[in-house]
Amino acid sequence: MKTGISLAIIMAISVATGLAYAEELDVRFLPSKMVENSHGIMHVFVTDGDQVVPKMVTDLTVTSLDSTILHIEKASSTNSFITEVSVKAVKAGTTKIYLAAPGFTSKEIPVTVYGNKNNAAKILLKVTPNTFTTSGSNEGYVSVELADEDGFPVIAKEDVTILLSTANKDVLEFADSSLIIKKGQYYAYSKFFVKKSGNAIMYATSNGIETQSATITIKKDEDIKVKMYTYPKILSTNDASKGFIIAQLQDSSGRPVLAQKDITVHYKVIDSTYSETSNYSNNYKQKNTGYFTIPKGSYWGYTQYSLPKGIEGTYDVSISTQDPLTVETEEIEAKNLQFMDDKTVKFETIPVLTTGNNELIGAVYLEDESGNPIGAKKDLMIRIDSSDASSLTIKDTIITRGDQVALVFGKTSHSAPTELKLRPVVAGGELTTLDVFGPNKDSLQLVVEPLISKVLSGTDFPFVFYLKDGNEITAFPESKNIFISPNEYVTLKPKTVLPRDTLVVAEASSLKKGATSLSFEIGDFKSSLSVDSMSLEPASARLDRAKTVFVGTNDVFSIQLLNAAGLPTYATDNVDVSIVTKDQGIIEMPSKITIEKGKYYTLFDAAPKSAGETDVSLLAKGLPLFTEKVKVVSLKPTITVNGPQSVNASESFMVTISAAANGKPLADMNVGWDISGGIVQISDSKTGSTGEAMAAIIAQDSPINIKATVGSQWYPDTTVSKTVAVNRESGELFVQQENIEQQYQTPEILGIDPVLLVVPVAIVASGFMLKKKGQLKIRK
Repeated sequence: MKTGISLAIIMAISVATGLAYAEELDVRFLPSKMVENSHGIMHVFVTDGDQVVPKMVTDLTVTSLDSTILHIEKASSTNSFITEVSVKAVKAGTTKIYLAAPGFTSKEIPVTVYGNKNNAAKILLKVTPNTFTTSGSNEGYVSVELADEDGFPVIAKEDVTILLSTANKDVLEFADSSLIIKKGQYYAYSKFFVKKSGNAIMYATSNGIETQSATITIKKDEDIKVKMYTYPKILSTNDASKGFIIAQLQDSSGRPVLAQKDITVHYKVIDSTYSETSNYSNNYKQKNTGYFTIPKGSYWGYTQYSLPKGIEGTYDVSISTQDPLTVETEEIEAKNLQFMDDKTVKFETIPVLTTGNNELIGAVYLEDESGNPIGAKKDLMIRIDSSDASSLTIKDTIITRGDQVALVFGKTSHSAPTELKLRPVVAGGELTTLDVFGPNKDSLQLVVEPLISKVLSGTDFPFVFYLKDGNEITAFPESKNIFISPNEYVTLKPKTVLPRDTLVVAEASSLKKGATSLSFEIGDFKSSLSVDSMSLEPASARLDRAKTVFVGTNDVFSIQLLNAAGLPTYATDNVDVSIVTKDQGIIEMPSKITIEKGKYYTLFDAAPKSAGETDVSLLAKGLPLFTEKVKVVSLKPTITVNGPQSVNASESFMVTISAAANGKPLADMNVGWDISGGIVQISDSKTGSTGEAMAAIIAQDSPINIKATVGSQWYPDTTVSKTVAVNRESGELFVQQENIEQQYQTPEILGIDPVLLVVPVAIVASGFMLKKKGQLKIRK
């Protein structure tokens, strides 16, 4: 017998230890997602796994790791198993709260405070494009956009000035370094220009708003050089001998490269016996030394030089540049030759880049059949045919009387032909192949993207369009209108793309919130993208409740407004929310509540009536239907009684009562014993850690009726009974029908059967009303 009692004690201690480790402190925030500069409530309670345990927490200590983010204002001591703590969300950020109470392991819980959706806290900075090459386009767009702490666009309440700056002024410059986002708007944009290779960091700053930055990379084309061309190589000294020096910026493959800045080209004719000639033509001033320029945005430059009349000899023509560093020299010859009637037109070309502009493509000059230079006896107009007039159109070229050379110009397209041949329309004119560089129309890709980071529905916003040739941005080849596919989300204002345009901005309008796929066409070029228009209006409503909802105990529910990103947002107007409970016999809620303008949540009380599960739906104008299953758990305990079926008269025996709920033992339950037919030696007034209570009884001559009533502050009284037969000395046995049926006794107040409510003092003190006389009040 002693061994059995000892084993029972050991088992009880073991189970009690396991229970101590299973139960832990937990919290619930109302609302679940708090916004800076607002007040809320934190419920502290005990859980065992996923279940809430109705157990009072005494001497609770709650602290915040960073009170500048979440401030603990007041913890309310109540008679409930839920401790209410008033908190204030001070500013956006993440922190931790620490919970400690006797009998529990201390716990830390992460907390996030969200930014206020009505306040601009940061700048969204977007750069298009953010990578350049020194040979490509040198202009881009920068946009700035107001956003809250979570990156959601915000409308400016007043004019907001945003300053653009960079420490890399030698690499980057702004068309306008001061952008103003007008009141009622949320973005602004402007152009910027890159000046040379390198990296530049762009900063966007404004008072009281977090500074943002973006990095722009300008890649330097390797082995850039200046190539010299001289025409003709042999000059006649019989008249004013004139020649041309052409300088062209090229990469290592001989492809022309657009200059990102003016390049000064110095030239010199060596072994000349004069310092400056007095000969002048109608178009050029001739000199034997000087400089000319390859202009920014072009890739070539030229000058005309002259040699002294009547002096034969060889000369070195040289050019030099500093950036890129270039020195080139070429030998020319001057001969004393007479004019001849038999002459040939020679046509020589230089590489051409398809820019859509008038470009220098080469030179024509006169020579005899021996290859000696001759001058024109009269103005000579030379027409040059092109094998592809859509790619290159040549202007008629005139060699004036007395000259032997003239430059040839032509208008290029924006697309390089597969092969281009040219021929002067004169007797003996020879075909010449022209090296043309530029994008192939078939390899070009149309790129379309919003110029700003995020789009708000119901507003105008810009798109940017450009063509890419590999990694290079290139100009549009021809004049075309922009078309957008029909849709109900975005419209595009009429816009025409012109030849030579690189980055084209077109205004669009967002008609309603939501994501959609858009298709665009500019001539033969097509592109598509997805645009998600965000809304300042709430996008959804969310219902929050406790982990466990108990029958007979009112619970606090909350409804919170969220934006499209699932983040808390304020009501821009009163939002009426209808609450529909599928089975009101399980839980009762208000049929309608209102989240007032300028608020982001509301609280209300729900009255659980019976155990079960039901759907609860939220309906509000302009918001999607929200439905969630709510499960209500009964607090009625399971009570069992264990003892012998019969005993002998005067024998001492034990009866054990066991209390459990949801499959787990209930400790500290009040136990009331009602025993007749026997003498009670000792009895437990409460259940122990194993959920058991015992009574020691001495049997008398009559049957023993045992009745035990078990309950607590949270669990209703439940009664169980048992009859133990007593053996007389005569051998007769008194037997009475054993009753082990559980009886759930519901208290009555003035004849009314109320729902048992647990009313925290802090809730009552705050004016929170619970269910009384069948009425539910919304919390204010």
